[in-house]
Amino acid sequence: MGITDFILLLGIYIEIAVLSYFDYKLWGTLYTPLNFLMLPYAVILLFCVLVCGNFGVAEFYYPSLILWMCGLLLFAVPGYVVGLACRKDIISEGARSIEERLPMKWINIFSFVILALFYLRLWRLLHTSPNLPGTTDFGVEFCGVGIWGHLHRLLHALVILYIYKYDKKHWYYALVVGAMFVVSFLYGVNSWVLIPAMGGLAMRLFTGKMKLKLSLFLKIFIFAFAVFIISYSLALVLGKGDEAADYAVVFEFICDIFIHYFISGIVGWSQDFQLGILERPDSFSVIACIVNLIKAFTGGGDFVEVINPHFIYNGVNGSNVRAFFGTLYINTSLFEFIALVLIFSFMMYLLKIWLMRSKSIFVALVYFFYAGMLIMGWFEYYFYHLPFLEVPAWIFILYMLFRERGGEKKELLAGGEPENKRIL
Repeated sequence: MGITDFILLLGIYIEIAVLSYFDYKLWGTLYTPLNFLMLPYAVILLFCVLVCGNFGVAEFYYPSLILWMCGLLLFAVPGYVVGLACRKDIISEGARSIEERLPMKWINIFSFVILALFYLRLWRLLHTSPNLPGTTDFGVEFCGVGIWGHLHRLLHALVILYIYKYDKKHWYYALVVGAMFVVSFLYGVNSWVLIPAMGGLAMRLFTGKMKLKLSLFLKIFIFAFAVFIISYSLALVLGKGDEAADYAVVFEFICDIFIHYFISGIVGWSQDFQLGILERPDSFSVIACIVNLIKAFTGGGDFVEVINPHFIYNGVNGSNVRAFFGTLYINTSLFEFIALVLIFSFMMYLLKIWLMRSKSIFVALVYFFYAGMLIMGWFEYYFYHLPFLEVPAWIFILYMLFRERGGEKKELLAGGEPENKRIL
């Protein structure tokens, strides 16, 4: 590491510390969109710097940090503008209150029905599908397309809710979350296990149900590693093949993939920037969920592809992800990049203000689902995927189904108190 590299590395950590301090002082909480994006990035960046150049991993290209330094500054601006404009609301409303009145009895029944449908489908596919459980083809067939794909996105919202509502009295909510995770494990995309989990944990931290301790980071690390072990072992546990697997080799492979997963986004962008950026800009790809939704309803031609076809070998495996700002930058012009970062940050902070004013748990579910996507920003920009639009749509449906029980006449979404206090 040269002196210039050290200055860049030190500079981004000083920037993150300063931005986090001012964001905290303004909003009265650590759990803001800016912090959700940059604090996990700071942790993973340190991991990348430590492993790069060792264990066969490619060297880190420190000038790639300049994009994140500029991107974080841009992202911070709307937070300060909205925070200053709504300062009275922040002081008077408080930052950590959420209305928790929900008819959980009916939500539990609803969730049980959805899970029962998934497990009946799983039982059927295990006996009829030519695809092996744990493979991409099985995951797509099981819950990646059609009505099952849409119901799987409903589970993202329910996972956040049940993680948030879990306590010693409702210990069985952990079983519900586990049953939902099994569906996501079978889908085979680890990010859609981690994003709702991170959203649920962030929601608990935000409201004080959980404390931010060093032990929590250890638990998150163990959980993330367990996700990889389960995901890559499903073919061994549920598979119908006759070939015996060498578990030592499989475990070593999982460890390599685990390291690869954590370095893919940040190191992928580092290498891509060093190589002069391999991709051709495609502005529609970063708003693909909106474009493809319009095309689906209008029959307007082929869908926009969001998967990056350019893989760069990082010493462990090939990576086609470029982290939050990297993916935005390679697909847009400079003006579009600036505009999208500002617009997206404004949207997130306005959503936070809405949550503070309404205190609605339904608004909180949307906010913390997006928070989970921001927390995973060190890996990729997830907001071009359909869940960006569909999960909030499912949450609105949950609101319409469960907003009024026991004579409630004021809408929870508006933050009103139910006239009848007897909630099922």
